[in-house]
Amino acid sequence: MIRILVERNATGQVERVLVKGHANFAEEGKDLVCAAVSGISIGMVNAIETMFGVQIHADDDGDGKVDCHLPRDVHDPETREKIHLLLEAMVVSLKNMADEFPKYVTIQERNRK
Repeated sequence: MIRILVERNATGQVERVLVKGHANFAEEGKDLVCAAVSGISIGMVNAIETMFGVQIHADDDGDGKVDCHLPRDVHDPETREKIHLLLEAMVVSLKNMADEFPKYVTIQERNRK
């Protein structure tokens, strides 16, 4: 099962998205659920990193894991807001996957203090 954790800051903005696990919807190489979640996650990470020149996840996240977060050293408010917006778009897409395939994808949200 793919487990997704979304952490939000005190104002409700997405600060971190952690995706772990494998869907096991189908055999390796044919697992459309895993491929969709990976495409959403990695696609958005690549877009943010390319568009803003910031690294939001470690290159060595590991197999079946993407841990992305807004870096603390992004001080420009406009850039931070745009990254928050893109992270929110990623969460919306991942929620759609969890709604469509609840046996294979779960999503949990947590507010940071």
